[in-house]
Amino acid sequence: MGTDTTTVSPGSLRAEMVAKVRKSGYAQLSEVARVLLDTPRHEFVPDAPLATAYDPWQAVITHRFQDGRSLSCASAPWLVAAMLDQLHVQPGNRILEIGAGTGYNACLLAQLTGRADLVTTIDIDPDVTAKAKRALTATGYGDVHVITGDGGLGYPDHAPYDRMIATVSPWDIPAQWWQQLAPGGRLVAPLRFPVKSAC
Repeated sequence: MGTDTTTVSPGSLRAEMVAKVRKSGYAQLSEVARVLLDTPRHEFVPDAPLATAYDPWQAVITHRFQDGRSLSCASAPWLVAAMLDQLHVQPGNRILEIGAGTGYNACLLAQLTGRADLVTTIDIDPDVTAKAKRALTATGYGDVHVITGDGGLGYPDHAPYDRMIATVSPWDIPAQWWQQLAPGGRLVAPLRFPVKSAC
């Protein structure tokens, strides 16, 4: 990022990250920029150096398969911002996130909707959900529903959802997601194509 992080606060790095993301055309919704600025991303990726946590272009891998491939990560901030712009969360929206990751995105969603208990995040890996729950609780968003389960099936217990976002890359949109989306709802997902993913 070009900043000496030995003397720079996380807040300053966060402000620099948001400025770069916005200059590149992401986080154009003021509320998305606000929650990015207000949320301590480094607390969701505690093993990453501050410069890495706040690098706008870099995903932070937090969990790997035994063969070294990435299993879970904190998506690059530019991608988080782009998807949140597209999701366009309104206050009071009920939200399902497929792919809990570090809990960072669920924290942003909770702030955008105005109530943490309206956000459900699901992941198939119990280690991922345990870490996400700890980070959300530590940052004051323990009311987010963190579920261990197959996100491909959605989560019917809290449906219908006004907004659904997948931070995993599916090949297609499962029928269950459509069935759990409220009329007039919005779904954002990075469909997988045979190219390199940003996470």
